[in-house]
Amino acid sequence: MNVQMSSRRRVAFLLVAAIIVLFIFYLVRTGGFFSPSTISSDSSRPEEIPKSAASGKTFANKVVRQFPSAQLKFKNFAIPVSNSERPIKRTCERWAVVTTIFDPSEAIDRQSKLVGWCMVIVGDKKSPADYETGWTSGEGNSDVVYLNPHAQEALRNPFVDALPWNHFSRKNVGYLYAVTHGAKVIWDFDDDNLFKFWVPGAAPANSPSIDATLAAFETASVTTLHPDHHTFPTYNPYPSLGAPSMPSWPRGLPLNHVKKPESYNATLVPRTIDSKAIAVLQSLADLQPDVDAIYRLIMPIPFNFKRSTETKPVIVPEGVMTPYNAQATLHFKPGFWALLLPITVHGRVSDIWRSYFAQRLFWDVGLRLGFAARPLVMQDRNSHNILGDLNAEEDLYQKSEFLVKFLISWKSSAPTLVERIEQLWVALYERQYIELRDVQIVQLWLRSLVDSGYSFPSPIPNQFIPPKSSDDVVKHIDDKKSCVGSRSLTFWTSDIHDGTLMDMTSVLSGMGQKVIVASAKGGSAPYPKVFELPGVSVNTHLSDPLVHSLAAPNAKLTESLVSSNFKFYQGNPKVVSTDAFVCGFPASTCELWMPFNKSLVFAPAHRYNLGRCTKAEWERLNEHIRVLASGTDPKHTIAAQNKYDLEYMKHYTGVSPVPLFSYSGLYMGANGYSYTPGGKEVLVFNFWQDSLSQVSSRFVLKSASKPDSHLVLDNAATHPAVVFFPNSVSSYQFVELYSLSIPLFVPSMRMLLTKRPVSVDRTLAGDAYCQNGALDSVMGAHPDSNHPYSPSVEGGVDAEAEAYWLQFSDVFQFPHVVYFEDFADLGKKLEQTDLVNIHKLMVKENAKRKELLLQNWCKVMETIEKNRKVPKDYLTALKALYGVTQLQAE
Repeated sequence: MNVQMSSRRRVAFLLVAAIIVLFIFYLVRTGGFFSPSTISSDSSRPEEIPKSAASGKTFANKVVRQFPSAQLKFKNFAIPVSNSERPIKRTCERWAVVTTIFDPSEAIDRQSKLVGWCMVIVGDKKSPADYETGWTSGEGNSDVVYLNPHAQEALRNPFVDALPWNHFSRKNVGYLYAVTHGAKVIWDFDDDNLFKFWVPGAAPANSPSIDATLAAFETASVTTLHPDHHTFPTYNPYPSLGAPSMPSWPRGLPLNHVKKPESYNATLVPRTIDSKAIAVLQSLADLQPDVDAIYRLIMPIPFNFKRSTETKPVIVPEGVMTPYNAQATLHFKPGFWALLLPITVHGRVSDIWRSYFAQRLFWDVGLRLGFAARPLVMQDRNSHNILGDLNAEEDLYQKSEFLVKFLISWKSSAPTLVERIEQLWVALYERQYIELRDVQIVQLWLRSLVDSGYSFPSPIPNQFIPPKSSDDVVKHIDDKKSCVGSRSLTFWTSDIHDGTLMDMTSVLSGMGQKVIVASAKGGSAPYPKVFELPGVSVNTHLSDPLVHSLAAPNAKLTESLVSSNFKFYQGNPKVVSTDAFVCGFPASTCELWMPFNKSLVFAPAHRYNLGRCTKAEWERLNEHIRVLASGTDPKHTIAAQNKYDLEYMKHYTGVSPVPLFSYSGLYMGANGYSYTPGGKEVLVFNFWQDSLSQVSSRFVLKSASKPDSHLVLDNAATHPAVVFFPNSVSSYQFVELYSLSIPLFVPSMRMLLTKRPVSVDRTLAGDAYCQNGALDSVMGAHPDSNHPYSPSVEGGVDAEAEAYWLQFSDVFQFPHVVYFEDFADLGKKLEQTDLVNIHKLMVKENAKRKELLLQNWCKVMETIEKNRKVPKDYLTALKALYGVTQLQAE
């Protein structure tokens, strides 16, 4: 049977490949690849292919037009001896550059968290008028600049004014901005390429982080890997860097080179080179690597490059070419002149053409291209039409092999690099790789660099000789009016966690909704005033499963418990009047309410799969979540109350939860807590040590760590600051303190990884819950997961996985938190931090969090149907709603 299935799959694969090849051939024969928008008015169409020809014609790669010599701007050009970099108002040595037409993305948010960096975001006509990343001065990036169209026009720069709107090449504005504002290194990235490690101190030793990568180039020399005796005209780094299957190739590699072993099978040998010789360092991307449309149509994707312990970058030899992209690339100052993206080709071609043009000139000035040993990023790819990409990439398929041949053979004896750049772009225009406007753009680009005082490297005396060879702001909330009070619904919660019980109840009450609290906690939760809020009632008539069997977070849910609960509440008037059941902790008990024909709001505040300690139980829960997410009668909501659990659930289920992130501000306000600091006593929550004497400060540190620490929250609000030692990745205690806008001091990631105090309940497999270490090996990620590491691996097994996932913890997701490296650093930062300013920033952040939470709840409420009837019996309910006779895997 397996042999037959394998054979069938091979036949199907070959059939699909054949269809695609025929489709490409059809497009080439009919001119379907050509898009009028990519052909300038001064271009001439390639010769038509005769219908009787046995084979289509290839690109001519010949001079077909002449550039007017009178229009050369830099012939016999000499940079003035007095030329020096101009004084500038805003300086930053590390700049990140991105262009986008979308609202702030996760990739941009992660970039903004990096310390010691600045970022310029280049808008376009389709981009948002205002752009807030959530970045605040003094936290993460040193500066974040958004250049909307008005700001770009205000630059009054001829180069900027000449760039086309609604085009990928607007990114060139960002390059020029960074160069003229002190850049020594530029991170050129796309808004869908996400760093794996972005929280300071999170990256373990030898893991892929941008700061560790750059650190290797801060010394005079760097040890690299070189393909030994590689003489083929191109080098494909994907196999050497861990591509899981073959063939595998980067976008822009000549298609005729893909299957040739001599393009990738050279042995990598270590070699020490001058660190200043590296002009560009490309990072590959996990999940959705940069491959062309043909690869995406016929090869397995997504994929991750194989992990290794190697840290040395791979250097492309002189005389050999490899395409690199504008998606995740480091550019160093000696090579800034090579940043320019052509404007008369499609965006899928522009960065690849740039890379080939640049490499030829690198050889003349002794610069090199390298590839990072491991991917720094993963690409969570924006929506693309693959056939549209296929059309847009026509030049890559038809011209790249000829372009490589031409560039390797091209020579210039001009004494300056500026002259050689202009000469090369003219030659490329004359051979129809680019159009006239690109030559004009490169002239304006060079003039802008010269005027800024940029220092171009000089050509080396011994010119390159071609080798003999065989032949790539927190988003503004909608301005629409709040839905508060616009609908009157009844919600039911049976949560057993104080935080989720109080938070969701107070939020829904504040929105004018009715809430029935039917929890084993009863009305004895630590914030009793919540039960006095409008619309809130406590139901003490509880089923046996709620009172006994499911009163613990890791309780096992069985079919008999679900059936028993249904029989108990089937005719209960309060249940009949309920419009939606809300489940936060443990969220998996939402399955208890699946037979009632009511909307479910599945919103975990902790691991969504608590109580599911076998593969069968966990898989059944995942199946239910996907069924609920796609259901329309009734409509359900899959949500999460914190970033960690949102990403955790998405990793295992493939469902993207709605962020109903914990807030706590409403119930803390209901209890009258507000920040009114006085004195010098700083409270310390969850202290790891027996003594607080290790901290030297004018402040007096007092421990608040005790079982009933929530009882001192009103007292905490009277203190100038709180030192918080986290003991879990998601903590309502932390959220409650944050909601009071009390300045919070938290151990840095580096300190947390040393102590590992948050590992106890981070994974379901650990000792706190299932005590089943095999769960990680049997429960893999959903195919749609964009995470390169498993969240269920303990830190002692995989330090990178632990550090990666800890970055999603509450303490690293909330802005304006002050991190300390050790107790001495804590004392120093307590002394130096402007607590009043931190408090003001937290007030603003809490207002944003509240508004976003209410808007998301509004969207959830719009999907809930009132007055749905409870089915007559259990089996009828299961068959009608889900087409099954049993819910639980037993």
